Amino acid sequence: MAKNWMDPQEIARNSRVFAAFVLVLSGIAAWDVLRTLAFDISIIRGKRTWRWPMVLYFICRICMLLHIFSMAVNLNAISEIPCQGVTWISKISDAIGTCGSSLILVLRTTAVWHRDIKISVPLGLMFLGQVAVWVQTFRYSRSQWNPQRNVCAVISTAPQPLLVAVFAYTMAFDFIILLLCTYRLGRGQRGSSLAKLLLRDGIGYFTAAFTANLIQMIFAALQLNPVMNILCLPFALVVSAIAATTVFRNVFTAYDAFSKDSTGPGSSSSKGQRVTEGLSGISGRYNGRVNVSHNYPSQHMSSNDIALGDYKRHDHHESVPPIAVTKVVDIDVDGVPLGRQTKSQGRDSDMDSVEKGHAL
Repeated sequence: MAKNWMDPQEIARNSRVFAAFVLVLSGIAAWDVLRTLAFDISIIRGKRTWRWPMVLYFICRICMLLHIFSMAVNLNAISEIPCQGVTWISKISDAIGTCGSSLILVLRTTAVWHRDIKISVPLGLMFLGQVAVWVQTFRYSRSQWNPQRNVCAVISTAPQPLLVAVFAYTMAFDFIILLLCTYRLGRGQRGSSLAKLLLRDGIGYFTAAFTANLIQMIFAALQLNPVMNILCLPFALVVSAIAATTVFRNVFTAYDAFSKDSTGPGSSSSKGQRVTEGLSGISGRYNGRVNVSHNYPSQHMSSNDIALGDYKRHDHHESVPPIAVTKVVDIDVDGVPLGRQTKSQGRDSDMDSVEKGHAL
């Protein structure tokens, strides 16, 4: 005999399992926040260079905590609470957290493509579509206090087609982001450690988020009962938020100014190294050689141009694109001629400092 999932006793058992599962997820979310709290504090205290995507980073983390703790209160209350109000908090925080996690990856992908409008506009439209689909689920979530079980009982959730569409759209969107990012990184930035980091984290994020959303979509498609329909909803958000914020921290920590210029913002060695990396990147891209004049009148130079000397190639039959340097550069070599500086340790000249800044 098949199990009757709509039986009140079965729904009560499912609710108890759901409540215990949410408590476990609450512990995982709290652990992730606590173990990375030092990074958050360094941003708040101004020790790291502020960038506006940090707003998304904090929104995702706050929404993850709001959602999981509101669900925990909803399912483990010991006295009557305003169930519908708590349900709205969990629902809105779930939508914002999930969409924010995808947006972090959208920004990474557009940065890798150098803000190409052919990539940015379609991704922006698809993101708006994701938001529109999530908004449709708000009006269906209902719960009320059950005095016999001392719990906010789930009365109704979004209909099956809408629930399936929400998570299918999210998975497809993340998959498109992964394909675009992988294609660009694999095609143009093979030797860059930043490219390898973005590729590794992108695949890791997609695998985690896709698996979590797929499990939730399966439960939503089965339509067993109102509790089972959303059993893995908090799980999908926690996994997506942790994965997306981890991607953000890894890239930021690897290449932000605080970590790179550990000797101070005016460090001469770091400035000299960045200039050397930039010139090495130019030489590598055009298979040529850049000769830098070493006869400087002083060891400190600040101007609107960089003396590149003679730009020569071994093969004179090929045309060489012109090189223009317009950025103000301050070079301080501390008594060592620029030509004697050691080559860049990282060998990441494929993605220069401007590209690294965009990727952050």
